[in-house]
Amino acid sequence: MKLIDLPVYSDFQLVPSMAVMGRTPVRVRDGRYAPIRSNGKVVGARDLASELIGRFHHLHYLDILGIRKGTVEWNLFQSITDAGGEVWADIGVVYADSLIDALMAGASYAVITTKTIGSLEEIASSFELTENLIMQMDIENGSVLSRDRKISKMDPGDLVKEIAELGIERFIVDDLTLGRERVPEDLIEKIVLELPENGSLYAGIERMDEIEALRELGAKGAIFSCSRVMEGAG
Repeated sequence: MKLIDLPVYSDFQLVPSMAVMGRTPVRVRDGRYAPIRSNGKVVGARDLASELIGRFHHLHYLDILGIRKGTVEWNLFQSITDAGGEVWADIGVVYADSLIDALMAGASYAVITTKTIGSLEEIASSFELTENLIMQMDIENGSVLSRDRKISKMDPGDLVKEIAELGIERFIVDDLTLGRERVPEDLIEKIVLELPENGSLYAGIERMDEIEALRELGAKGAIFSCSRVMEGAG
């Protein structure tokens, strides 16, 4: 497989995201997950992760079955973290205790998301367990996605401010609004304004041409599907 060339930034991180279902890297196609192929062949997770980490030094790892069913392919995950690089793991943390599993398996940071985490109390408990934590805000039509009513009613900027007061400094924003093509600039501006002094914001993007706008708005980096930087991906 071959990765496309991208600009190198000293002040902005490009973080590829590799989603796996079971042991297979997948991408969204026509609203469903499908195996990632390179020149017609299904790509192996370890080989793909190695290529991505070698190029970008960071990897956002998303375990779909971990999120949906709590079933994580730990052997695969550990083989990927053993290869080096900085791995951010989203395994579908609902309760604080379960994030330790990701760190014990070699993750540099555990990602907790508003869509899956149980409550603000669980977020606080998570940070009490480890500072190697990234808070992701899932957004839909401008509102925070959460099963916790207190979180879902909060403005994204106010939520960042409250979470930052716990000591959390790294944030991801992922806009899941159906059909959206770009991250809303006003959403990025609102969140950046509430970041702590040493805080950083990473934004999930659909288009690689969003990068320059995010840099200008004060984001620290962009997260994108690894298939977008693979030549011949299908």
